Amino acid sequence: MDASDKKIIYYLLKDGRTPQRKIASSIGISAQALNYRMTKLIDDGILKKFVLRVHPNFYGKRNGFAAFIGDGKYNGDVVSKFHCLEKINLYEFDGQGLDEVESKIENAVRVLGEPIMKYIPPQRNPGINVGDLDKNILEILRKDPRIKLSDIAQDLGVPYMTAKRRLDLMKSKGMASVVPLVDLSRGDIVIFSIFSRKFSILNPVLEDYSLFVISDEENGIFVCYSDNLSNAKGAITRVRDIDSEAEVMIIYEYEFFH
Repeated sequence: MDASDKKIIYYLLKDGRTPQRKIASSIGISAQALNYRMTKLIDDGILKKFVLRVHPNFYGKRNGFAAFIGDGKYNGDVVSKFHCLEKINLYEFDGQGLDEVESKIENAVRVLGEPIMKYIPPQRNPGINVGDLDKNILEILRKDPRIKLSDIAQDLGVPYMTAKRRLDLMKSKGMASVVPLVDLSRGDIVIFSIFSRKFSILNPVLEDYSLFVISDEENGIFVCYSDNLSNAKGAITRVRDIDSEAEVMIIYEYEFFH
């Protein structure tokens, strides 16, 4: 992969529904060149597929995270998985309440042993009044994550701007996003995760790297992107200077489930 391919992946990781024309304009290539590059990334197996990620809070659920060290992998009920080079596996769990989240984490503990990190964010309001239209939009996106918005509106029989406003609102509140699954072994790009109890201090340091963040006022998990190992190392070094106890994990494979 060259610099343009890495930028394509970066924009897609930030928002998997970013229009190709917008990506082409942002990196200074023609729409035809972008289409060729994206097709090649897919054909080469680097861009494996796109998936819809829905935050558990959208359905009124809690979520929690636990990281385990070792070679074992857990195939139980999880929302997402991040497998890391340090033989650390980070899992996201969901449940109707705190007890169910704790129970699911405990099921993983029975298989993998005690976690090196556990974090259950406080329940938060999704920030929108979730209605049937929102759920129907997400059902369509589950089947085809990059479907045109005009086709969504037509399928649901609603005005284009109505569908756009609802989807934009869900995205802005962090309730729904489309994510590409990338074969990270095929290029010099790095996705890394950081858990810190100094979230408010690290947030501006990692702002340019963050793909998404899960946090409360003090604790946070950052999932970050860098276009090369050297830049990732620089960011991690700055994090270590601020928080020597931060958990840093270099991700080589990830999955989202819905």
